[in-house]
Amino acid sequence: MRLQRSFTEPLVTPAQVWVGLSTEAQAGAIQLMARLASNLVIQESDSTHKEITPCLHDSVTPRSAPSISTAPP
Repeated sequence: MRLQRSFTEPLVTPAQVWVGLSTEAQAGAIQLMARLASNLVIQESDSTHKEITPCLHDSVTPRSAPSISTAPP
């Protein structure tokens, strides 16, 4: 069963809060949002970027085909 709460305080929109902030507080909020966005982009980039490690056999030069020796041991 879901209980519903009644709010006695009126809802405040983000625009109303923004206008009430000082210029310094607005600049701080913008810097914080920019930092969070940057961190998100870096995190997404790190999780989707995978370096392909070279295989060991790629760096070894191929030899000629093996031959069977007919010489006595």
